[in-house]
Amino acid sequence: MKIPISPLHLLGERKIRDLFPDNPPAGPLEASGVLARNGKFFVVFDNRTDVARLSDHLSPDQMNGLFGMARGREGFEGITYNPYAGKFYLLIESRKTKGGQYQPEIFEYDESLAYFAHRPIDFTFASENKGFEAVAYIRRQKRDYVVALCEGNRCQGGKAGKKPGGGRVQVFELKERLWSHVGTIKLPKSVKFTDYSAMAIDADRVAVVSQENAMLWIGVFEERQWDWRDQGSTYMFPRREDGEILYGNVEGVSWISQNRIVAVSDRMKDSQAAHIADKDQSIHIFEIPG
Repeated sequence: MKIPISPLHLLGERKIRDLFPDNPPAGPLEASGVLARNGKFFVVFDNRTDVARLSDHLSPDQMNGLFGMARGREGFEGITYNPYAGKFYLLIESRKTKGGQYQPEIFEYDESLAYFAHRPIDFTFASENKGFEAVAYIRRQKRDYVVALCEGNRCQGGKAGKKPGGGRVQVFELKERLWSHVGTIKLPKSVKFTDYSAMAIDADRVAVVSQENAMLWIGVFEERQWDWRDQGSTYMFPRREDGEILYGNVEGVSWISQNRIVAVSDRMKDSQAAHIADKDQSIHIFEIPG
């Protein structure tokens, strides 16, 4: 018997642009990652290199603003934080190498959101826009790691990347000059997503989002084995009454508490239904049922 998928419960949401009390930024705000920390939300965009700092009550506030590097040609796909070093890690999906492949990078910002350094990630992709979509920091045995979520199944692009059941998380250890690849974690085959767009870790709980399926999967991580305790649970972002997807561009997620998450949505695509614009370039807070 098929188990029904429970919907997440919306607690509040706003267009990101509406949260800046003075001089909202010009142009689109293509949100691609979010981090909840100390009563604030830090949002990155795939079309700009600065970071939005927003109060967690989702209303205009003088503390809200854009910080870090000035607007540039490239943006970021994810954000995480290393509390031991006091650094934010920001993920660049890929940059072209001399060999014609595409390699991700991690930029480091300090507590004031000023650029500090950057290091390449020891991993390559064949396509420019089918790389890593999210990053999360882990401390293990006094060593620093990040885990990065592949956008396509089996870390592939094209048709192969859309075949469900092959979600992959790559593990990297911090070295002096790069993030060294040390392992691969397979998502359970029960996670039947077409793509993967966001990930967040809170202790042993992991949240993974599919943009195309408009769903959230939550699993429990066995850190010692870099593996999963069970098959986890799947939830859907709220739908319209006719079942149509409302949240079709979720690209960032972060834990707020045991049963609450914050998510951000990218700019809608030209191919999407007009009603998707109601939720794009926005920040949302959801409660997890049960």
